[in-house]
Amino acid sequence: MKPQLGKDKILDAALQLFAKKGYHTTSISLIAKTANVSKGLTYNYFKSKEELLLAIIDQASKKMFAVAKEMSAPQNYQDTLRQFLDQFFLFLVNNKSYLRFQLSLLFQPDLKAIVEGPLQQRAELLLSHTITMFREVGAENPALTARRFISELDGIALHHLSVFKNYPLDDMHQQLFNNYKDL
Repeated sequence: MKPQLGKDKILDAALQLFAKKGYHTTSISLIAKTANVSKGLTYNYFKSKEELLLAIIDQASKKMFAVAKEMSAPQNYQDTLRQFLDQFFLFLVNNKSYLRFQLSLLFQPDLKAIVEGPLQQRAELLLSHTITMFREVGAENPALTARRFISELDGIALHHLSVFKNYPLDDMHQQLFNNYKDL
């Protein structure tokens, strides 16, 4: 087995189990068994379950950083906005299990303390890119506009992930673009 493949299998199994059974009730032994790797290999990559949790957060952060980078691409504003929203909504659909799990972490004080730093860093990067995008288009108050925009994204994500069973994600995607395309 290629080293990265084993590591990826462990990360995938851990995410699946953490999301389904919860962090506290999932053991390293169960993660290794689900990943079809040895417990020793799991500990070779991750010294603890906490380190494994942080690796899952880091993996998702890298994906989100790539989405945020779309805002810095040299395009006209509407193309940049469209591409960012396309990537954001695609991320919502393709990473639903992870995002639900991440949301649950924020309501467990002991786990929130572990992931708060990386999540804060990710949020600050997204905010920074968003402020830059709105500043470059000449929005009246780029920082406030960026915070409102991100709040709308968060609200849409929350409703899609946990509130409404048949949330109109495609309609919200288009509506959000329409609300911000002519700043």
